[in-house]
Amino acid sequence: MAAAAIGELVFDLRMPRASLAEVHAITTSVSILIADYDRAVEAMKTKYGADAQTVLETQPPRLITRVGDKIVEEKRAPGQFSDARGLFVIGRQGRLESTFPFQIDPHEAPAFGRQGEPSVRYLRDRFGKKLSAQYFEFDDRDAVTDTCITMSPAELGWIGRQLSFQSGTFCVVFWKGTSPGSMLIGVALADGDPWMRPFTRRICRWLTTIALQRVAATDREPAPDYAACLLVDRPNRSGADGTLRAHVYEVRRDATLAYVN
Repeated sequence: MAAAAIGELVFDLRMPRASLAEVHAITTSVSILIADYDRAVEAMKTKYGADAQTVLETQPPRLITRVGDKIVEEKRAPGQFSDARGLFVIGRQGRLESTFPFQIDPHEAPAFGRQGEPSVRYLRDRFGKKLSAQYFEFDDRDAVTDTCITMSPAELGWIGRQLSFQSGTFCVVFWKGTSPGSMLIGVALADGDPWMRPFTRRICRWLTTIALQRVAATDREPAPDYAACLLVDRPNRSGADGTLRAHVYEVRRDATLAYVN
């Protein structure tokens, strides 16, 4: 029974598998609020005296407090997840042709019809050492962000409360280059770790199904060809990259999902 439960809830073994391949590259950004920084500065002065000097370093994001030349405390900088950006490339085995660049803020939907964000230049500079140069041979106008929907905790009911779901944005990105197609890409934030992390496959399938239904309700045709869910746990901190899980799907004609390994 334990093995069956793990297969069902963790590995989602009964979900259909697609005969497709994909590669992706993703990065995240974290914003540090001035008010949080100011509170940290005051807290260190209270703790160590008026001579305490607290500075913010970004690589990695951390607060360092010194009294004179001595470091008296070092701690992770307070952060808030800002956005995820990158690209998915998907297609038949040996023919990865459809490219979907994206930049999504899970707190709000981007402008309709946005092009060139992130730009090819940004993607090449950021991921050029990770991916082959062939994946960056396109024009900024080849991809367009179309319909977007946002999710709030109130929409997800009991399960959303268990996940401590915060917010999510799912957008349809159209690719107009070689092998035209569309992909629903979503970024969702939850604070249910550590228990939720093993179940990200099932959680992402559930969130993606809801997002597809919401997009379909906008009366836009046809349905996306593919979908991707980026789930981030414990997002309100620096270093959220390490807790991001990405799951990619083929969207079949009956609106069901098939997992892309």
